[in-house]
Amino acid sequence: MILIALGLFVAGGAFAQKNKRTSAYMYNKNKQYEKAMVAIDEAITHPKTEIDPKTWLYRGQIYFNIANDTSAAVRSLDPNAASTAVSAFEKCKELDVKGSYDGEIALYLLNLTNIFYQRGATSFQEQSWDNAIENFKQAFEISEIDGNFDTIAAFNVGMSAVLSDQPAIAAEYMKKCVDVGFNDSRVYMYYSRAEKQLGDTTMAFEILAQGREIFPQDNTLQLEEAQLYLETGTFDKLILSLKEAIAANPSNVTLYLVLGQTYENIDDTDNALEVYKQAIEIDPDYADAIFNIGAIYVNRASAQYTEANNLPFEEQKKYEIIKGEADANLNKALPFLEKSHEIDPDDQVIIGALKEAYANLKMNDKLKELMDK
Repeated sequence: MILIALGLFVAGGAFAQKNKRTSAYMYNKNKQYEKAMVAIDEAITHPKTEIDPKTWLYRGQIYFNIANDTSAAVRSLDPNAASTAVSAFEKCKELDVKGSYDGEIALYLLNLTNIFYQRGATSFQEQSWDNAIENFKQAFEISEIDGNFDTIAAFNVGMSAVLSDQPAIAAEYMKKCVDVGFNDSRVYMYYSRAEKQLGDTTMAFEILAQGREIFPQDNTLQLEEAQLYLETGTFDKLILSLKEAIAANPSNVTLYLVLGQTYENIDDTDNALEVYKQAIEIDPDYADAIFNIGAIYVNRASAQYTEANNLPFEEQKKYEIIKGEADANLNKALPFLEKSHEIDPDDQVIIGALKEAYANLKMNDKLKELMDK
């Protein structure tokens, strides 16, 4: 009788746990999620039901419904419900050796992926980088459950990590994208930036070179390489790189601007002027190039005025020569400064340069007109 009673007790315990699972299912069906959570969380810890894939399927469904509910009160039952659901479906898949629930699990995981993508996108827009990284990581990890590779999720993790200065994470996920041949040139740009943030500029250059070989017409990578040359002070390679980029994209005025600025950085203003003038031949209203031409002539004039004013009084003849050269440079600057003012009439830097030019050239009418605006 004792043995029979013991057998009934054990059987009754197993039945009770299955009853917990059934209760969880019914609570879930009736949207009584708090009670469903309690019941299913008990069922997954009992030896009789913890190895049954159906237990984990129900758990995944319950926590998915909590994560997917439109009510904030329901979602607050477990802020990590979506992650819990993923883990439950993964466990179900592991225990379900016959694959009986594969189709159902796949549909739930797809919907969970969408939840993580939406959360990641919202966090990205709000520049809440850690949350963006975590949500995109979750989306990526879901794809791995079925042995797939979500390149978009991996890319978004890497991009968010670069923007939040977390280069180790960025490099890890951008490398994943490169390894599977993700066809997007931005992968190489962000991967290079991550390596630069990690202090490995050699690797950063190698990644850009690899990207440029795959995307030879992509001027974004060319500009990224140019920026890296600029930051490392490798001006000769920078100039060569920019000339190659211009040869491949002769109508891209931005490339001319960067090349001109590079020449200015090494005090080669003659070549800078030539390049800027080529840019405005392509785009006559290209404001940056127009202003930079005017600024070069103004700077030359300013240096000459200073030189002239520092001469001793007895060198009046030399003073007149140098001042004449300065006036000539200011006259060269004027049409470019006036064009810049026409394009952007509120820019105080341009207005200040024009006032100084008019004053030095004794163009009092134009100075008054500008002062009266």
